[in-house]
Amino acid sequence: MIVAKINLKSMDLGLAKVPVIDPLHDTQTLLNRSLGADADDYRAIPLGQIAVNPQNDYAEGDSEEDIIELAMDIERNGLLHNIVVSDRTQESGQYLILSGERRFRAYSWLYENRRDNKYAMILCKVLTGLEPLDEMLVLDAANLQTRGGMGDERRFRKATVRFIENLRKKGGVSEEDAKTLAVRYTGVSEKLFDKNLTVEQRLHPAILALLDRDLIPKNQAVQYARLSDDVQSVLAENLNAAYESGSAALRDVNDQLAVATKTIAELTNKVEQQEKGAKEIEDEISEAQLSLSALNALAEEGESSEELSQQIDVVRKTLEELESQKRMYSTTITSAKAALRKSEEKLSKIGTAEKTGNALKDDVAAMVNKSMKKAETGVSGITSRTSVSRILKMDASGRTVMLERLTSMRKALDEAITRIEDAGNGGNSRS
Repeated sequence: MIVAKINLKSMDLGLAKVPVIDPLHDTQTLLNRSLGADADDYRAIPLGQIAVNPQNDYAEGDSEEDIIELAMDIERNGLLHNIVVSDRTQESGQYLILSGERRFRAYSWLYENRRDNKYAMILCKVLTGLEPLDEMLVLDAANLQTRGGMGDERRFRKATVRFIENLRKKGGVSEEDAKTLAVRYTGVSEKLFDKNLTVEQRLHPAILALLDRDLIPKNQAVQYARLSDDVQSVLAENLNAAYESGSAALRDVNDQLAVATKTIAELTNKVEQQEKGAKEIEDEISEAQLSLSALNALAEEGESSEELSQQIDVVRKTLEELESQKRMYSTTITSAKAALRKSEEKLSKIGTAEKTGNALKDDVAAMVNKSMKKAETGVSGITSRTSVSRILKMDASGRTVMLERLTSMRKALDEAITRIEDAGNGGNSRS
């Protein structure tokens, strides 16, 4: 008896269509509201009723100079984008900032320094009925969209991962679905999301700690994170040993590990590909053996023909070729695994030299390098043609504030140099 397969999807049973439930519908609606895609409630709110968000770690990178420059722009051109707040008046009597803390601080600076009541209130988009998870989603979406990877790589990386995790909590969806939505609402590339997720989810904690302190390059950390847990444990041990010996030793060991881990990654990939090919050959061999058994059964039952004999010969030759390919795969896999073991053995010996320094060198070097880059960027920005043009357009009060800030920075730098020189001289002050 032949049983026909029924494709229920192709049949019209005359039933009402069942609505498709989108688990991320509420999340998309929330993000549309917060990012301006949907109409919402706008209110002019007194500055004193607005609270900065303690969860907004991006604000740590905003300097006073950045705020003043933005304040000057708002004074000339007005507030071009409203800030977004969560209505918490029933709980605390305040509105919590979800997007636009820099604009709020610039507005506050104008109110304090201009004494103009037009800056006493600021127009806000007000979102109501939000849970803490909703507020974090809006906060991260806004920061990732407007700030992206500017500034602190660690802050950006952790924000992208947090955003994905919160999308999954909100919608109860897979990481892939959450990532698709994250790309749409932030503009951050899927490739970058993948790298950040790989690092945060798979990198050994000790290596992640070095990355978070800017002691190893991000691209190197991504490469390490793709290795097995056992290999990463060896890496962590060797990198930490080098860390204890100072920044120069750490750079040297990391360079050696970069070459070694690249070789390991290539060999691992080769083994995986060869094993995949071997599995496909095994499947083909099984199918060919079944065919041969069926043909032999026909021959044993007395059926004899030239065509049957030819078919049996063809299948036997095919089996011989497949067996030959299987042996080639086996030889290649054995060779690649042997090379992989040797590479892992070499890896364990990298960075085992005697310690010659201390970890404090690394912290200081990373801190100084980071500060120097930030200072160089700041000086370049201040002295650019555009910035000079803006400064010239400032009133006397604005220029005075800028000069006071720069003078204060120069004084602080001179004091730091003096203290370090004094420490080098055993604490004796210079005459």
